[in-house]
Amino acid sequence: MNDSIRVAVDVGSRQHRVAVSDATGHLLDEFSIDHHHLGFSHFFDRVGRHGAADVRVAMEGFNGWARPLDQAVLARGWRLYNVNNLKLARYKEIFPAPAKTDAIDARRMLELFSLAEQRPLARNALVEIQSASAAQRQLKYLTRRRRILVTERAQRSIGSEPLIIKLPN
Repeated sequence: MNDSIRVAVDVGSRQHRVAVSDATGHLLDEFSIDHHHLGFSHFFDRVGRHGAADVRVAMEGFNGWARPLDQAVLARGWRLYNVNNLKLARYKEIFPAPAKTDAIDARRMLELFSLAEQRPLARNALVEIQSASAAQRQLKYLTRRRRILVTERAQRSIGSEPLIIKLPN
């Protein structure tokens, strides 16, 4: 059992590649998961087997294809990091691999964990993501709802009479 583990997820549209290491960077586990609830359950079971109190997860593409796995990671109380894709690409240029595979990309993300803790230049390669507060979630909902209403109103007014809304006195 490890007190602290690092998890790297190379995010794909249908499948994600996962690599797990201890805090020193020693590779403990590698596997793939599908992008649906059964795959996510497998992810949490497999990572949970290591029994670590401190779990840090790095994902490229926070939000986007990483959803809803990223939100489930935060809900578990694990620390989530977004991988800066530009820095990851530069790192892979400096330390090239024989081929480009999802497994190699996941291992490279684990290496970034070690570098970020030791080298000042690599510190911005991983940015910690915080859970949104209730006020932030409500603001996000309201701004998206407003955008939908504005789009609907614009579509109704194109090619027809302007939409006039009468308010009661």
